[in-house]
Amino acid sequence: MRNSNLIKICIISVFFCNSIFSQNDNNKEDHKNSGFLDFNGYYDSREFSTITINALVNLPQRFQYFSLTNFQGTDKTSDLSTYYTEQNIRWNLKNNSPIDLTMQWVSRANSNNDNLRLGIRWRLNNTKKIKSFFEKLNLSYSVNFHLLQFTSKSQSNLLPQIEHVYRISLFPSIFKNRLYIGGFADQNINYQDNGKLSFNWVSEHQIGYNIFNSLFIVLEYRINDFLPNNNEGLGYGLEYNIKL
Repeated sequence: MRNSNLIKICIISVFFCNSIFSQNDNNKEDHKNSGFLDFNGYYDSREFSTITINALVNLPQRFQYFSLTNFQGTDKTSDLSTYYTEQNIRWNLKNNSPIDLTMQWVSRANSNNDNLRLGIRWRLNNTKKIKSFFEKLNLSYSVNFHLLQFTSKSQSNLLPQIEHVYRISLFPSIFKNRLYIGGFADQNINYQDNGKLSFNWVSEHQIGYNIFNSLFIVLEYRINDFLPNNNEGLGYGLEYNIKL
């Protein structure tokens, strides 16, 4: 799919969301936007640097915006040379439901390589029958089934993707909720020319410790099966999280 088509779809979606927000002003439920901004700086064991910015905003009418943007450096230099971003709009089906409809726009450096994904996210830790189990583990976990994926011709073999996201607070009574493990695993399903299915994983697993106010030291294990070689690395650095 061409970039111009993706932009048109995103613009239409923004206007759609705006029309929902603006209608029935008298019936709107009381709402105060909340969320966070999260800044991360890493040095990777493969000798490059990464800056990551995460942003989340809980919007009216059960909408949510979340974005992840990576700026990656050239090997063995401090220069930032490429980027990758995921822009997400999510809509909770109804109050207290663990199910969200999702739209994700993926943009990368260079041309003709963006994606648009539509799907359903299930927040298991907000599901009534198993909520207490996750609370005992201090664990949040969601799985996003990207059921429809629109891609460029160069990526035509890509099939729907499954995205796993988790976070667990480790020994909260001992460390006073200052130590955590969190991360994601993107399970990419590919259709090969011989008719068989294969899986490519992009995964990051991070351990962080709150050393002062909103500042964390972090260590992250990374896997990217799309790289031709050297697809595993260890990143270490700092995280600064601002609550909104």
